[in-house]
Amino acid sequence: MNLFKNVLLLLILFYAPHLTAQKINSCNQAKKDSISFKKPVRVYNTVRLTTAKPVIDGHLNDSCWTTGEWAGNFTQWVPAEGAKPTQQTFLKILYDDQNLYVAIRAFDKNPKKIQRQAGRRDELVGDAAGVCFDSYHDHRTGFEFDITAAGQKVDAILTNPWNADFSWNAVWYAKTALEDSAWTVEMEIPLKQLRYSSDYNQIWGLHCWRWINRLQEESDWELQSSSSPGMLYLFGELRGIHGLPKSRRVEMMVSGLGKLSTFKKEPDNPFAYKGYTLGSNIGLDSKIGLSSNFTVDLTVNPDFGQVEADPSNMNLTAFETFYDEKRPFFLEGKNIFAFDLDDVNLFYSRRIGHAPTFTPTLGDNEYLKEPDNTTIISAEKLSGKTVNGLSLGVLQSLTAREDAIINTPTGNKEVTVEPMTNYFVGRVQQDFKEGNTVLGGIITSTNRFIHDDHLNFMDRNAYSGGLDFLHHWHDKEFYIDAKLVGSSITGSREAIQNLQLSSAHYFQRPDADHITYDSTLTRLSGWGGNIKIGKGSKGNWRYSTSFLFRSPALDLNDLGYMQTADMITQSNSLSYFVTKPVSVFRTYTFGVYESNNWDFGMHYLSSSTIGNIYLEFLNKWSINTVLYYITKALDTHLLRGGSAMYVPADWQASMSVKSDYSKKVSFNLKYAFSFPNMQGNTYSYYASMTVQPYNTLKLSMDLNYVTTKDKLQYVDNKTYNGSNDYFLATINRQTLSATFRIDYNITHELSLQYYGSPYTSVGKYSDFKKVTSPRNKDFNSRFQMLNTSIIQQNNYQIDENGDGITDYTLSNPDFNFYQFRSNFVMRWEYLRGSQLYFVWSNELTSSINSGHDSVFKIVNGLSKGTAKNIFLVKLNYWFSL
Repeated sequence: MNLFKNVLLLLILFYAPHLTAQKINSCNQAKKDSISFKKPVRVYNTVRLTTAKPVIDGHLNDSCWTTGEWAGNFTQWVPAEGAKPTQQTFLKILYDDQNLYVAIRAFDKNPKKIQRQAGRRDELVGDAAGVCFDSYHDHRTGFEFDITAAGQKVDAILTNPWNADFSWNAVWYAKTALEDSAWTVEMEIPLKQLRYSSDYNQIWGLHCWRWINRLQEESDWELQSSSSPGMLYLFGELRGIHGLPKSRRVEMMVSGLGKLSTFKKEPDNPFAYKGYTLGSNIGLDSKIGLSSNFTVDLTVNPDFGQVEADPSNMNLTAFETFYDEKRPFFLEGKNIFAFDLDDVNLFYSRRIGHAPTFTPTLGDNEYLKEPDNTTIISAEKLSGKTVNGLSLGVLQSLTAREDAIINTPTGNKEVTVEPMTNYFVGRVQQDFKEGNTVLGGIITSTNRFIHDDHLNFMDRNAYSGGLDFLHHWHDKEFYIDAKLVGSSITGSREAIQNLQLSSAHYFQRPDADHITYDSTLTRLSGWGGNIKIGKGSKGNWRYSTSFLFRSPALDLNDLGYMQTADMITQSNSLSYFVTKPVSVFRTYTFGVYESNNWDFGMHYLSSSTIGNIYLEFLNKWSINTVLYYITKALDTHLLRGGSAMYVPADWQASMSVKSDYSKKVSFNLKYAFSFPNMQGNTYSYYASMTVQPYNTLKLSMDLNYVTTKDKLQYVDNKTYNGSNDYFLATINRQTLSATFRIDYNITHELSLQYYGSPYTSVGKYSDFKKVTSPRNKDFNSRFQMLNTSIIQQNNYQIDENGDGITDYTLSNPDFNFYQFRSNFVMRWEYLRGSQLYFVWSNELTSSINSGHDSVFKIVNGLSKGTAKNIFLVKLNYWFSL
């Protein structure tokens, strides 16, 4: 029956939009206005510089700007796709053997309304303009150089469909200026910052855009469309560049760092009696151009510390928290190594340099000194693309063996807490037929050099690999996207036992007849994949269907990120959007997503449906609503290794309202909730506000409050009367968090930033219960309520058989958690590509096991905590050979 329903839904997804389009005038118009994505529609012919090169000051009064071609006739993309822009824009590009020179003149009939808001590097605020070069001319990668009207530089790597990676920081020059009726841009972009073929005659993809913030309007030199499969497919062409000398790119960055850490004094602790530690580091980063299109990045003894702290989190699930990468070395070029499978990543760079895995057990009067993170000895990256469309990325990194020092009454001893480890990632992709077909692959390896018996619980060698295939047809209107992955892990019996018992697998589940826990294994191998087919361009409709699968033994967590294996998901999506204002709307979108889930034993788990409506009005306010429904589900992870358990069906809804963010004051409000059911309910409130009283100063704050009641919160498992029992409880939890930001941009090169984030979470447990019949159709018959009236030393004394004798105890899991994290950063680009940083990081944490204070008493809670401070001065000096 489920199979019939899925086939019927698949037919509806593919044919209903076409039938509906015949009845909707806007769809008919969209077909008339549809764009062919096969070839660029505009060509710009640049000329070689014949005069002195321009002085980059923003004023277009240099003699060179009287030569060459001024290109105008821009076309509006947002909000009225294909319409004439409200203001005119003109572009000119010149070049010599070393640089490209770009001039943009952005006319404005109301020059006093030009928004010249200062921002930090890579922050697009106010009016802006820029250019992007697809120098490979493969319609897949664009090097973008933008500048705001206030003069702040923004650079990014563009990929399809509309993705921008702002972590890429090139060394280039740009200034802006004002004229009577326009603002102007002047850029000097070194060719060594780009990658291109060695051909005598160069043909590049070209994109130029202009943003008018008060109107939230984008116009482009080439015709862009939201109904395309990706914006790079619609780039125009830059011609006329020829006879470039062989590229010689060698860039070096020398860095020096001084660090002071302060913390609470512990008189008896030989590692903390001073209350501070000092540290320093000297490192070298280099970028070497092997050719015009291949680059090697090398780093020796680097400092990979991140400037902004990770957000606070009180994780009550069995799964690891995912944190975004914030270290520049791993951020730059991350798109080259990307290989995802739904919510799985084969390369999760936070694995490299992570906190040590092993924590020694301390005896009486013993003290521990351990490193916060593993030391990255070196890291190297090779990346580039050949003329024939073969792209290659290789990353190699070695982390040091880390030792902790334990001070005992008889002296100090060293204990290894992390072995020396080698990490490797190789990624390759080949384009065919002008990018209509892309075939690629990835391999990763993690090799730990374990020489200590107490570290045998860790995997010794972990390998993963994947193949990906993307094909477009019918002028890129339709696509098929397929991926296949596999993993193989070796280690001691203890290591593979831990792997099988982990939250990603739970091989010990007693009701899982399709998997077997084997304590003798020294290798675990698995596989998975995804195939998706759909309509991705032309017209107003999008739709797709996909099939995702992961075998029970697939594991990618040594160098990737994966929460769960043992799953099969079939999903369908359908969406409709408009590209021109209609009635009171600038744009609107609605969509529906449906999925069905099984495990590898073909046991049906659940189905879910998500509906979404997004409305943006002519006044530039917007509303977004989401409605989510999941059927009664068989949860295979709730009992964390126990039997699968039925959980009730659930309805959730959310609505957010955003004001016009081009104003000096803007805000965002969001309310989300789950409809009460047998399991409980959740309510979430979110508010944010941004205020920009001056062009150089921006203040922002967001506030989030969540209250949850969950009757099926996991507590513990115990062995009693020869059986393994699992225990749940009702948790009433409140979480309050906020984030404050202050950005003061004194000049384009000198900025001050402050980030502060208080966080508190309070949880009270009640109604403890033992699971007795997890698949019983009656909710209350699935467990046995426990008497927790007797508590001693913060442990509940459970007398299950009523004989007056304690059968087992359950620790009181109540908690009050308070944390405040903040950063102050001064950044000064004192020379091109060279920066001086001063950073102050502060963390104040308080955790009370059984406290019952209100979540709003955060100040009182933090007063009981301990503070840690880090003061850091870092100097980078960049030079090019």
